Amino acid sequence: MKKILFISCLCLFLNQGSAKAQWRNLFDGKTFNGWTKYLGVPHQSNQGIDLPKDANGEYTKAFGINNDPLNVYSIVMEESQPAIRVSGQVFGTLTFMEEFENYHIKLEFKWGQKKWEPRLQMVRDAGLIYHGFGEQGSTDRSWHPGQESQIQEGDTGDYWPTGDVTIDIPAVKSDTSDWWFYHPDAPLRTQVFSNKMSERRIITDLEREKPNGEWNTVEVICSGDSSIHIVNGKVVMRLYNSRKIENGQPIPLTKGTIALQSEGAELYYRNIKIRPLKAIPKKYKE
Repeated sequence: MKKILFISCLCLFLNQGSAKAQWRNLFDGKTFNGWTKYLGVPHQSNQGIDLPKDANGEYTKAFGINNDPLNVYSIVMEESQPAIRVSGQVFGTLTFMEEFENYHIKLEFKWGQKKWEPRLQMVRDAGLIYHGFGEQGSTDRSWHPGQESQIQEGDTGDYWPTGDVTIDIPAVKSDTSDWWFYHPDAPLRTQVFSNKMSERRIITDLEREKPNGEWNTVEVICSGDSSIHIVNGKVVMRLYNSRKIENGQPIPLTKGTIALQSEGAELYYRNIKIRPLKAIPKKYKE
């Protein structure tokens, strides 16, 4: 009942009030004003980079903040429109350094052709991190903590936690594997802290991604501690009780920054917009 009430009331607020709120462009089409670039530790397959290496030839230091000598993030014209090109050559994030709470974020993306180690033989990958917080590069030497709506070839809209965050998602375990799959009528499953990918990730089988090379629309709607992932106009996941873990204790995570990942694959982002929402009154979630 709680899930049904939340979705019904969110739709009501979108239709009656918040839908009238104006969209704000986070990307002006000309500059990275408002954005911070972060690049992590490059893969050893990258040659000629002026960063320290260990005895095994692996790099030991991240590029860091606003240090992008490889032009991983650039502004280009793509199909006569300005877009952000992410080469994917080094893992990292492009973060809009302003916190948002109760909002609707919307963007378009399409895949490029290039792929890089360590994901050269894997599906193309990236992601939209929302409710982001903490130090750049503090998670896996590449990201900062936050909730993620996955942007991955064939899996767009999946959930992944970056850092010490958790959330509850209606999901069932596969009969033939260790993977968990989103199902709107399933009991809520609390994400667990584990090094196993199958324990951390929730997969949606409501795949709506367009063929490679075409533009896709990704949206995340956040109200209070709940969120919705939308791909090309289709709701593919509903999430509840967002929280972060500090000193072993759960704390509600209802706001933060927005970030776009670079994760081994070339892709383009454009029309990055956000609008405020009215928070759903607490009584609707009890």
